[in-house]
Amino acid sequence: MIIFFFLAIFVHLSASHSADSDISDWQGTMEMQLRTLQKTLDKYVKINGQLLEENQQLKTRVDDIERKNNDMMIKVKNLENVIDDLKISHAQCRTDFDKLSESIVTISGANGVNRNQEVQNETESIVIRLDSHALDKYGQKRRAQPISDPRTQQSPAFHSYLSADSVPDLRQHHPLVFDTITVNRGLGYHTDDGIFIVPTSGVYVFAWTIAVQTNGWASVEIVVNGSVSGSAFASSSTAWDEAAGLIIVNVNAGDHVYIRMHENGNGVVSSNGRGRTSFSGWSLS
Repeated sequence: MIIFFFLAIFVHLSASHSADSDISDWQGTMEMQLRTLQKTLDKYVKINGQLLEENQQLKTRVDDIERKNNDMMIKVKNLENVIDDLKISHAQCRTDFDKLSESIVTISGANGVNRNQEVQNETESIVIRLDSHALDKYGQKRRAQPISDPRTQQSPAFHSYLSADSVPDLRQHHPLVFDTITVNRGLGYHTDDGIFIVPTSGVYVFAWTIAVQTNGWASVEIVVNGSVSGSAFASSSTAWDEAAGLIIVNVNAGDHVYIRMHENGNGVVSSNGRGRTSFSGWSLS
């Protein structure tokens, strides 16, 4: 009996130990699976964050492309309008040319030949001016030479100046457009782009002034038919300053002459009652 009693106790203890061992193994397995799931979850959270960031970047790029596309569409529309305007201008030029050509046929009398040549010259002048205006309106370089006033034989001369201070900090090679004219004999200077187109070949004098205010400076140069031919520099640390330049040069009819910034400026280019920034020229021939 005693042996059976101890044997029963041993079996009970063995069964209890086996059950505790199974529970411990199950808990270990569950903890390992939970850790594995946590690692997988962390991995997918990281990937999701990266995808969200990439999606935002792609959205930004799409928005930028759409904006650029809209800008291009606007530019294309503007170019189409320019082409339409040029076609209209060209048609008007041809109409004026035909009307004036027809008027030549009606001229008669002793002075008919001279009058025919005069009307032809006037016709060519009008066509050139209208074509030049159409090109200048959209910033293209004029190809036509300015036509001198047929009523005067005076030598070409002009004087122009800025009516007000420029915008601050003009960049290198920025042209100065002198918008006010006091003299323009020969009609060579143009206020729309600041270019003097030589009406007749010869020796010319060109002069310019440049004014700056306190703590400002400006360096300008004169360009004759694409080549720099002179320069002037004004700088002031305590008060107003002004500089001037002058050249004498041989030029041909149709050459372009203008003033531009030699380098980046500091402050405004001044032009008021205290000192004017100006551009002048006259023929010595």
